[in-house]
Amino acid sequence: MPITSIRTSRKTTATAIKIIIALGLALIYGCSSQSSKQAQTTPNQQQNVNQHTSIEQPAEIKKRSASTKKHDTQQKAKPLSTKKHIAAKKPDSTTTSIKSTETSDLWPRLRNGLQLGQHYNNPGIEKQVTWYKNSQSYIDRVISRGQPFLHYIIGELEANDMPLELALLPAVESAFDPLAYSHSHASGLWQFIPGTGKRFGLQRDWWYDGRRDPVASTEAAIKYLKYLNKFFDGDWLLALAAYNSGEGNVRRAIKRNKKAGKPTDFWSLKLPRETRAYVPQLLAISRIIANPEKHGITLPDIADKPYFTKVAVAEQIDLSKAADMAGMKTKELHKLNAGYNRWVTHPEGPQHIFLPIHTVNKFQKTLASTPRNQWTPIKQYKVKSGDTLSTIAQRHQVPVKHLRKTNGLRSDFLRIGQKLKIPGTGFDSPLVGAMSIYTVKPGDSLWKIAKNKKVSVRNIAKWNNLDVKSPLKLGQKLKVQANGNTTSSASLKKLRYKVRRGDSLSRIASKFDIKINDILAWNKLNPKKYLKPGQRLTLFVDVLNI
Repeated sequence: MPITSIRTSRKTTATAIKIIIALGLALIYGCSSQSSKQAQTTPNQQQNVNQHTSIEQPAEIKKRSASTKKHDTQQKAKPLSTKKHIAAKKPDSTTTSIKSTETSDLWPRLRNGLQLGQHYNNPGIEKQVTWYKNSQSYIDRVISRGQPFLHYIIGELEANDMPLELALLPAVESAFDPLAYSHSHASGLWQFIPGTGKRFGLQRDWWYDGRRDPVASTEAAIKYLKYLNKFFDGDWLLALAAYNSGEGNVRRAIKRNKKAGKPTDFWSLKLPRETRAYVPQLLAISRIIANPEKHGITLPDIADKPYFTKVAVAEQIDLSKAADMAGMKTKELHKLNAGYNRWVTHPEGPQHIFLPIHTVNKFQKTLASTPRNQWTPIKQYKVKSGDTLSTIAQRHQVPVKHLRKTNGLRSDFLRIGQKLKIPGTGFDSPLVGAMSIYTVKPGDSLWKIAKNKKVSVRNIAKWNNLDVKSPLKLGQKLKVQANGNTTSSASLKKLRYKVRRGDSLSRIASKFDIKINDILAWNKLNPKKYLKPGQRLTLFVDVLNI
């Protein structure tokens, strides 16, 4: 080929290559531009894709959400300060899910976890359903009491893969009253008797009763219910019946039916009357909650987020003082910390309090600036002639060992004029109201005065250095503290007691730490007549003394 032709061909080829490259670049740019335009004009499409992706993994998200809620409910207060930092981060689908859940209503979450619906239409619960349908005011009161605890309880049940009907069990047991008390000495939200509470690890001493601690008792109740469910081969109705009357009673009822060739399900068993009503009550209220509109019931909105958190304290703190530091009413703080018998934290542990999350920052700032010697007001007593350590302890309702430990005493020897610190005397804090003077009138008793003044018998005794069983004198002057911000009267409970074989007035009075004369007055009894088995008595007891 001639050189000229070769050169011409090369030029032509180079030109063609440039044209092709240019066309290619134009095409690529056009596609890119079109893609960018689509992204700008269809944001909803992209949003829908993200939502769809999030929905495709509900189980994982639900698991993470439940885990996070459990942590948030029991977390130390310190991490709360990192919320702003966390919120500043770009949330992933899980974080978005949690945020959405925490701002939504709790009831749908509860309904999604109901597992006993197959029993809701059993004729055996219709009576209870009718009662609840006609008791809107009662439901309002119970839900109001339960509101601080429901989120925590639901989270714990979810973590243990248990039916969320069980979250409503405290409504049946105690009406969500952490200070609830029964004639069988059952106490707290979940109504543990002392023996069962001890069996499932609940601490109980002069300072503290874990049965009334909302967190400790919930953990123990879950352990007990899981044990019962396994004991009865996964039958939740039998487990619930046993929770009420004991596994021994239910097991014996099952054996009787097997021997007689009868069915052994709950509805077929011959159980105590209370138990036969107990399980239907839970199923009935669960059915109402599952579909309140159908039954003409209105439920208040409850946010699906933790209400309280655990805050550790380095030393004992009086609950009235803590409430003041947190900027909240003492009454509300007592509800969350009902486990403390003396309204002061335990000197040896547990050494923490539960606070509404929104009060934590204020509490921590005030606590840090308050000297520790002001955390717990402790009364001082000057030893007088004739005093002994035991008489002083009895007068102030303090165990001798605690009196000895608080004052670093190696023996019971006392000197006249010696000053003793009286532990657990946070009631004397000026934070809870001013003192007034009451003059004893004919027919008065400590109980009667306490009831009228809406304070506890124990408090009046403390304020006046009296024994709770001390007789009163006509014209005697008593110091009584204003009740404005206290819950002393909340621990005074009315009981209906059924007289048992072998009972006497003295035995009943000793059992509930009350006076015989008060039992006589409350029930208008003739002291010369004997009690009869089956007789019903009305009693008023201070649950913190038992």
